Amino acid sequence: MAEQTIKDRMEAALLETSPVNALAILARALKAEGMSQREMYELFDAYRAKHQDDSDETRYDAILDNMDMIVGYCRPSHALFDTDLRT
Repeated sequence: MAEQTIKDRMEAALLETSPVNALAILARALKAEGMSQREMYELFDAYRAKHQDDSDETRYDAILDNMDMIVGYCRPSHALFDTDLRT
């Protein structure tokens, strides 16, 4: 997985009309491509930090919602990975 390609995909998802859905689709795709839970969490966390001071919180909230699914802080049926990173 080329780093720039992933960054381009993250940026494109964040520009979608519904970034929360676009990021969820991207997260599933990255998992299918072999990205680990920790790598994905760190990727999304970097974008969380980048967007935490946005005046429009839409992107920031979309990132946080997806981080919950990556970490496992959600209903088990919505978790992206079997492991809960909080434990």
